[in-house]
Amino acid sequence: MNRFLCRRSLHSGLVSGVFATPTIPFAILGLGLLLIAPAREANAQGAQKFGAQVSVLSTSIEASNGSQSAGAGIEAQLRINHLYRSSGSGVVSVGVGGQITSHVSGVDEITIAGVFVEPRWVPPLPFERVFPYVAVRVALLNQSNNFGTSSSGAAFGGGGGIAFVVNSFINVDAGVAIVRQSFGDIQFTRTGLSGPGSFDPFTTYAAKIGVSFGFPK
Repeated sequence: MNRFLCRRSLHSGLVSGVFATPTIPFAILGLGLLLIAPAREANAQGAQKFGAQVSVLSTSIEASNGSQSAGAGIEAQLRINHLYRSSGSGVVSVGVGGQITSHVSGVDEITIAGVFVEPRWVPPLPFERVFPYVAVRVALLNQSNNFGTSSSGAAFGGGGGIAFVVNSFINVDAGVAIVRQSFGDIQFTRTGLSGPGSFDPFTTYAAKIGVSFGFPK
């Protein structure tokens, strides 16, 4: 019997629940950057019209039976930095990208990968080098594992972060997010396991830190 995210269904809908607990030193780093930044009138999250961002992710998943698994991953996205811009309303940007995370618990392994859309709003606060933001994320995902077949799924959630301006072309971005994920049923394939299995929808808390590059110069 799989001990990680999913177990064999004895009848339709009998599954194990999953939630995740974040490791959030990245958020503490971001808050520290906010405190040391000089206060002036903000103009945008990035000086350029477009941006490319790469981030590392940290998560920890705990199943309903109490087993836990630390996870890690990476994401990359392209952003339109100034989709909407107003001195009174702040800046709205939108990003499109891909993500992948991997989790291990004992002999069980699962990888979650997919694509996402992430709008962000930067409020009109008086900072020149730091831009706090709130974000919403919608994703199409796929899970693959070493105990059964893969299945597709979706996710929706939100969070926030702080972008710190290193120079006119580079930002450092730290943030946290809460995302609700769900996946389709699977068929177990491991020796000693057979029949269908399914996932409860589960909530993931994630922390990330990354670097973004603005273009054109």
